Amino acid sequence: MKKLIGFALVMSCCFSAVAQADSTKKRIVDSTCACLTAMPDIDKKSKEDLQLAIGQCMMEKSMTDFMMLAQERNIEMTDMDGMQKLGAEIGIDLVKSNCKAMNDLMLKMAESKVEYVEKDAPVETPSIKGVVQSVELNEFVYVTVLSGAKATKLVWSDYVNNGNEYVKDFTKLKNKTVQFYFSSKDVYSPKAKAYITVNMITGIK
Repeated sequence: MKKLIGFALVMSCCFSAVAQADSTKKRIVDSTCACLTAMPDIDKKSKEDLQLAIGQCMMEKSMTDFMMLAQERNIEMTDMDGMQKLGAEIGIDLVKSNCKAMNDLMLKMAESKVEYVEKDAPVETPSIKGVVQSVELNEFVYVTVLSGAKATKLVWSDYVNNGNEYVKDFTKLKNKTVQFYFSSKDVYSPKAKAYITVNMITGIK
């Protein structure tokens, strides 16, 4: 009986910690969304300004909660890779939360770099059609597509044309045959401590 009581107490503490972390993350998502919603002159901002605004809202309005969440995850302030992954995780939750301001920002950022000849297809944008082998949620969403015998890894981080149905559950893509439009982009990788070239998804069909 003592062992059962001890086990119950341990499980109760675990569930309490998980619930607290989820509550902290929800406060960050809600306050970031409110900050973005109240931001003036969104239509006049450049893509770079919009990206900066998202980070500022996330940190300036939720710094205490962000630090608390990092502490709950045992992420040190000096762990740039861990902090980046945590920020990306919150960004994904922000999209999943149906925050209209966030969705509008991502749409504007996508429109600033992709032109379309029709509703579904970007102009002069490379594409690949194949079966989605895997979907990994790390610092970004990584999608591995098998086309013939070749596997290609793509990154889903910005707004993706025709991708709204998947943002709440990216795993729905798995085993589906999808055509992905993408563009190559150099990004800094804290893990590699160097710039790497990744294929950023811009649209699906």
